Amino acid sequence: MLPLILAAGLLLTMSGQARASADGPAVTLVAVGDVQLGRGVGRLIKRDGPDYPFEHVGGILRDADVGLFNLECALSEDGIPIRKRFSFKADPIAAEGLARAGFDVAVLANNHSVDCGRWALPETTDILASKGIASVGGGATMAVAAAPVVIERNGLRIAFLARTFILPDGVIYREDVPTVAVYDPGRIDEDIRAARRRADIVVVSLHWGIEYARQPQESQRRIARRLIDAGANLVIGHHTHTPQPVERYGRGLIAYSLGNFVFDPAGEGGRNGIVLQCTLTRRGVESFAALPVRITDAQPRPRLDH
Repeated sequence: MLPLILAAGLLLTMSGQARASADGPAVTLVAVGDVQLGRGVGRLIKRDGPDYPFEHVGGILRDADVGLFNLECALSEDGIPIRKRFSFKADPIAAEGLARAGFDVAVLANNHSVDCGRWALPETTDILASKGIASVGGGATMAVAAAPVVIERNGLRIAFLARTFILPDGVIYREDVPTVAVYDPGRIDEDIRAARRRADIVVVSLHWGIEYARQPQESQRRIARRLIDAGANLVIGHHTHTPQPVERYGRGLIAYSLGNFVFDPAGEGGRNGIVLQCTLTRRGVESFAALPVRITDAQPRPRLDH
């Protein structure tokens, strides 16, 4: 595996996949940033097929035991995009490419999952489920959206939670209908503890931050560290469209933003991202690496100049 430069400027290498360690079973997790399969990306998928976006990174993704991504669009056949500045809808066929690329968990706790209205959200989760991809952070009710998704690999149970700080535009927030899980500072600690009772590892995805910022706010650092203190092993951020630092905190790991992964950005600012690769054991994140990628023609490609 290539040597990797973290967003904070630290050089780290990670050895090949581990299935067991001195701490018992091990799982390799790969996490990426925003995946937007509509608009210009959708036109390329229609022309070249659903595997097109992942042609240069499929091997990296499939080599991992578990793949996580943030889905920045609705998957819908007949849904009508909400009228707002950015509203993303993708053809359901795009889910075939996600599955073949090796993804297992889709984060829906963001401000684009209901871009075709709240009633297209169950369609998105059903389409993903039909391809073997679990959804976290979005569902038929707030209780469903807020619940952890637990995946077992190699005898290790991993719980995923997802929350958004950015409310979707164009829909009135309600807890009793299809919705996304909103960050609640009064509940998140207990949500992490409850997830920990069901799993060996807890991964929390947060949709937050200032778009195109290269550094997190101090308030984000405090929140992320609080979540580690509450029992999370790994905190992963999205939304800024730019990569931000990856740091160790105690026995946990924080990736403040992984940037874009599959996207058709309007400018240079959104063309970079990070593929985060972690080896997980019952003790937490045993090792990690951050592979920089650059988007060209909606395709993420490993950067060779890092």
